[in-house]
Amino acid sequence: MTDESSSASGKQKLFTYTGMLLVGLMISQAAAGHLSVTQYSMYGRVVGLLTMFSLSFLMVGVGHEFVIERSKLGTYARDYIVAMSAAGLPWIFVALWLHFALPNSGLAWGSALLMARFAAPTSAGILFNMLEAAGFKETWLFKKAQVLAIFDDLDTILLMIPLKMYLVGFKWELSIDAVFVTTCLLLAWQNLHQIRLQSSWRWTMMYSALITAACEGLCFYTSGRVHIEVLLPAFVIGCMTRICRPKDPWCEVLDESWEESVKSFVSTCFMLLVGMSMPSLFSVQGHLTAAQTAWHVFVVSILMIVGKMMLLFCYRDEADLRTRLALSLGMCPRGEVGAGVIAISLGLGMQGPAVAVAVLSLAANLVLSTGFIMAIDRLMRKQLPGTAEPTGKPSGAAALSRKQLKRQPGYLVNGAARGLRGQNVRGAYAGLAPLRAPLATFLLPRAGLSKTNPDAWQSAGMIVLGCFFARALRKRFGKAKL
Repeated sequence: MTDESSSASGKQKLFTYTGMLLVGLMISQAAAGHLSVTQYSMYGRVVGLLTMFSLSFLMVGVGHEFVIERSKLGTYARDYIVAMSAAGLPWIFVALWLHFALPNSGLAWGSALLMARFAAPTSAGILFNMLEAAGFKETWLFKKAQVLAIFDDLDTILLMIPLKMYLVGFKWELSIDAVFVTTCLLLAWQNLHQIRLQSSWRWTMMYSALITAACEGLCFYTSGRVHIEVLLPAFVIGCMTRICRPKDPWCEVLDESWEESVKSFVSTCFMLLVGMSMPSLFSVQGHLTAAQTAWHVFVVSILMIVGKMMLLFCYRDEADLRTRLALSLGMCPRGEVGAGVIAISLGLGMQGPAVAVAVLSLAANLVLSTGFIMAIDRLMRKQLPGTAEPTGKPSGAAALSRKQLKRQPGYLVNGAARGLRGQNVRGAYAGLAPLRAPLATFLLPRAGLSKTNPDAWQSAGMIVLGCFFARALRKRFGKAKL
């Protein structure tokens, strides 16, 4: 009953988030069509500030829960490469389409690369909110998506620096972004959950306000030449915060119900603000007809999804195909970072049908975000019978790679058993059956094994024991002497 109620609550949240996105999108289009230039500029500034504040609040919370195991740096390096690839493929696909499929738009190759970057980053805020609402917070899927989404957003922020240099030339202001990102990463690494900072929603709101004010103040002071995204510094503040423990005298007692309520409220507002921050969908169509625009938007949307499907070929040793497909779909939602890339492109003077296609594709992707999460829910609820973990991650022997499996006691290698010395042979052989080792697969149907046939089990045990001694003799005396 509890699972059913939580599932219903999760679906209600998903539909609420979708409704907020659609309402925000309608408000943004109404504002673009009815407000004057001055009023629309003020509208954009207010909505932008509120969006950054909400995103900061959510990313501080993500940082609170983010844990890095320093003994597994190789795993994180692999995750970064995977995230970079998952962000790079849709970017390249869309850039090629904008450059070659829109030949009359006048969009040069460099401009196409910058504009298409909106298709690369996964929206961390939207993804985390929706997956949590769907009840996947404690799963392997959520934890892996959390790491990958942060990494590909980071990769997008870093890559925007050389892309802007390519278009406008080298400027010293752009080096500030690189120095700032490097400093944030070093701080997060050296002080991971070590600094005593209060973590209640009131303090988190204060941190978010300070981060938003600092980033906006720097942008205003430099006349827009230096623009720092709030996503990374907010995440780093959360990473450095040492979460209170009951024994800490300085610890603030948290009201969990209030914490959840405030987080849900901010998440809902964030979805509304993401929709409200979208630029006009119909004022930049250029020379394309409505049918042509719809066709290009459809193709770009498909390319954005197909590019993320490369995750199907990753993590084969950690998850099955169903879970990898769910992870690929989870990385599909785009949002605030993609909108920021389009805003940067517009600020550099880009215009024409490519801008219309990019904006409409991003809007379509926002609308489809709930569909991606619902598809994930459908995939992950349909586990095979007898599967213990709802994440789709293989458990036990199935979760081990072949190399790891050979080290396990009782695994049959080339017809001989490893690690059977000193064990009960009957029990060891019974444990081998699910592994489908070559010898076990060969002998099981012929031995007539069953729980009610102890003689057959004894015979099978003797066969396994004989194989063990044969292998030992072969190692000791060599094949010729045997």
